[in-house]
Amino acid sequence: MTDAPAPSTTIETLAPCALIAVDVWGDLAAVAGRFGAGGLPALGRSANLPPGWRAIRVEPTVWWLAGRLESLDETLDRTITTLAQDGAATDMSGAFARLAIRGPHWRELLMFGGVFDAEDPRFAPDGTAGTILHHTAVRYDVVAPDQLILYVAPSYAADLLHHLHAAAQRRNEILIAS
Repeated sequence: MTDAPAPSTTIETLAPCALIAVDVWGDLAAVAGRFGAGGLPALGRSANLPPGWRAIRVEPTVWWLAGRLESLDETLDRTITTLAQDGAATDMSGAFARLAIRGPHWRELLMFGGVFDAEDPRFAPDGTAGTILHHTAVRYDVVAPDQLILYVAPSYAADLLHHLHAAAQRRNEILIAS
């Protein structure tokens, strides 16, 4: 009998996406409710918004909306209209690169060179956090039990990708030596 191969964890650079910063200075609850069914997520949380956009709460009064580049102009205009005089929306699509970590061991990889306890069970799907990983400011968005999207400045993306691949290799070496 042959053992099945261990599930793998993959790390990859994602295609660019539209990214809109939404800064609210009016009544937070009222403004958040204007964004549809569930409104905008609470601090430390993220949520899917129709159609095909994701809201990520990054500060007490700031959200990022991530979605398809093809619908950037329409969504930006709609967001500005929705905010009215209670906030501002800014296109920052080129300001961040995105890396995806998929598989059962994504949490362990973040522990190499990180200062955030990614293994805390409260850091679950629709959880988000800003922290430092390998001397780089990052934003985590847990999109599924086995998938994390990591936002990082484009100038640091290649170095961080290399670090994550090295962490995956080191993790395997530790398991083999045990």
